[in-house]
Amino acid sequence: MNNWRRPTALKAALILCNLLLIAGVGTLLASRGRHASPRAAAGDAGLPSILLIGIDTLREDQVGPSATGASSRTPHLDALARDGIRFEQCLSTAPWTLPSFASIFTGLRPYRHGAVGGDRDFLSERHTTLAEHLARAGYATTGFAGINYLTAQFGMDQGYVSSPPRATDLTGLDQAGSITRLTGDFFAQHRDGPAFVFSHYYDPHAPYAPPPPWHRKYYLGNECRPGEPLTARIMSSEGFRGENAGRGMYDWLAGVTDPAFPVAQYAAEVDYVDDHVGRLIARLKELGLYERMLIIVVSDHGEHLGEHGFYYTHYLPYQEAIHVPLIVKLPGSAGAGRVVATPVSTLDLLPTTLEVAGIAVPDTLDGASLADLLLGNAKPPHRDLLSEQGSDPDRFCKTLVAWPWKLMLFREDGRERIALYDLDADPGETRDLSADFPDDAARLAGRLRATYDPAAPLGRGAAGVRANLGKSDIRLLESLGYVHKPPATAAGEG
Repeated sequence: MNNWRRPTALKAALILCNLLLIAGVGTLLASRGRHASPRAAAGDAGLPSILLIGIDTLREDQVGPSATGASSRTPHLDALARDGIRFEQCLSTAPWTLPSFASIFTGLRPYRHGAVGGDRDFLSERHTTLAEHLARAGYATTGFAGINYLTAQFGMDQGYVSSPPRATDLTGLDQAGSITRLTGDFFAQHRDGPAFVFSHYYDPHAPYAPPPPWHRKYYLGNECRPGEPLTARIMSSEGFRGENAGRGMYDWLAGVTDPAFPVAQYAAEVDYVDDHVGRLIARLKELGLYERMLIIVVSDHGEHLGEHGFYYTHYLPYQEAIHVPLIVKLPGSAGAGRVVATPVSTLDLLPTTLEVAGIAVPDTLDGASLADLLLGNAKPPHRDLLSEQGSDPDRFCKTLVAWPWKLMLFREDGRERIALYDLDADPGETRDLSADFPDDAARLAGRLRATYDPAAPLGRGAAGVRANLGKSDIRLLESLGYVHKPPATAAGEG
């Protein structure tokens, strides 16, 4: 059974509707001088070209050799990590695409930038994005996105000059191939730099549809052998959101009975994208750009693969949905091979990028520059890392990590409950310790509430802005698990 063909057609629609080619050039800005730059440590006095690779739905535990000792599915990402610095504990600000990438682009937590979904799904122009900072400093800026949540429809093109590619520029069903080719071509056109590209690979997102020869690389059995339909198990699970039953979210699993099949297909998608990362890196080396570039690889969120009663989606900010890979390759490969165990946030990418480029870092950000960590110069002060989910002010989940503690605060229909986990002893978050350590739970809950206004948990100021979507846009997003009105069990978008 070639089960990959049906969801691949769905992903093809994403290419034609959502792939965005956008480029812009700005004027020179005075450089910042707060710290010695990692770029200066590499002996590079000019502005480095910058590549930000966002791999959608990539769990941290999918990168590098597995815990079982199996060979790595990500040899090209591993090679990049050997030339750069790998962060073992990077947490996303949200378990789904729009608020997570909006935080990466602005350096602000979701409740501050306001692009949280529902009636608040458009990034306000009052925020300054990474691309805008770089364009003002003289960078040619562009972005190639695999889903419309990262395009002008949702205000996520700020800092770019929009110029959508022609249909003939695309490569059929091979979305990753289009991202790779367009990215390489842009750097070739701007090889004298400086240039910035945001390249977004969407492929690991469900429905998992790896193309040949990846589609059978990790699964050789019969996924439709006699047995209970996997969709029946999903729909009876504690985390299933019933309104998705009629929206086609799990149509790609029709007839499948073996739960090992989607997990294997997810792994194959990761392998497929890693192959394209390798192709892109090879192109940069051919252009003579790789050595002097800043390259960052990060994911917006992870994926539930059955943990906590959720299947092949990313609803709540448990670790499997917010613990993401982060690799930073500095110009000149400064700090090559370093592994950082200090917990960090995806909020830190904007200030880090600006500091490496020698651009002034605003003091209004929630993130902090990782420059000292990148060079091994110092340990940052202890800080709380926050993630959040929800677009309804009466239904949301916010989390605070003060390692090793993780506090989760759920609000549902005006009632609150908390859960407390020890991530060192229980990384899978299977044992709620809030009743065993009530003082710690109350202390952390107080710190979490102190970071936002409980009366306005999605942020004050201007009313939420709604993106202008057509019916076909809405149907497509719903089929991918993104819903307009979340139920209490999910506390947010998919």
